[in-house]
Amino acid sequence: MKSSATAGTGTNKKSRTTVYAAIMILLVLVGALQVARLFSPVAVETGAPEAVQFEIPMGSTTREIGKILKEKGLIRSTLAFRIATRLKGYEEKYRAGAYLINVGTDMQDIMEEITRGNLYKETVRFTIPEGYELRQIADLLHRKGIADREEFMKEVEQGVFDYEFVKSIPGRENRLEGYLFPDTYEVFVGESAHSIIDRMLARFEEVAVEIGLLGWEGDFTVDEVVTLASVVEREAGTADELPYVSAVFHNRLKLGMNLGSCATVQYVLKERKPRLSTKDTQIQSPYNTYIVPGLPIGPIASPGREALKAAMEPADSDYLYFVATNEGTNVFSSNYQQFLKDKEKYR
Repeated sequence: MKSSATAGTGTNKKSRTTVYAAIMILLVLVGALQVARLFSPVAVETGAPEAVQFEIPMGSTTREIGKILKEKGLIRSTLAFRIATRLKGYEEKYRAGAYLINVGTDMQDIMEEITRGNLYKETVRFTIPEGYELRQIADLLHRKGIADREEFMKEVEQGVFDYEFVKSIPGRENRLEGYLFPDTYEVFVGESAHSIIDRMLARFEEVAVEIGLLGWEGDFTVDEVVTLASVVEREAGTADELPYVSAVFHNRLKLGMNLGSCATVQYVLKERKPRLSTKDTQIQSPYNTYIVPGLPIGPIASPGREALKAAMEPADSDYLYFVATNEGTNVFSSNYQQFLKDKEKYR
């Protein structure tokens, strides 16, 4: 009996040892796969930019360079990048400069490219003025040889951009109208239309976060704020007028009055006529605020930071009307009689 019991115990121990060994081998394999994954190229997602631009500042450490590459979605792990850099002997050999690298490039190839420093790309600067429409932005980029007009507009309509505010834009023509933030940009020569648009959307998101628009709990949605801000931007003669133009529209909305914005009609006409005819103001369009109550169906231009802030925080005023003067400014009034006098004066 003792001999039998001893044999059974030995068999059980041997069995457990085999199981433990199998588990350890499995864990090692899983760990090895995870480590290998950290060094593998990043998968290219559908709709993502084909190439990513970035800059390595002078004096950047390996850790800082790894952080840049990770933020740009070119590598999976900064730790893996630092380890690979040390193993390959690339410490202090990376060169500062501007680079354009395809998403999905192997880490080894990335390290070799930024070691050689031969990916520097010529850049070009351009400025999108506040109040520009999509068509004007496309024309400007086409005129400067930065992006093809048709390709740019196609990307505006069909491109996939990973921003929550883009996903919440209602389905409509010119869906990114108002969201390509007006600013000065520096892009690589030959950069894709998708990448250029993504830069502008990223800038919009940055400003929207800074002024508290994203996550704002006011009476309007983000899209409605951008829409109102675009009208305010187009109607104001000076930056100082932005909050007062906004106040006029806020007051009109509260009273159920049409906004009656000439800028919304000009958007429909695709022509910024200095004076509109009665026929112009009656054109049938969801953008025409002479006949459509409330806000137009969407933004009519790209509003700047101050216009967005004004749309969120109008001046404390009872103004309901304004008239453009010959000097490019506006005269405001609170009653219709004064409005008619101002209109006659500056006609």
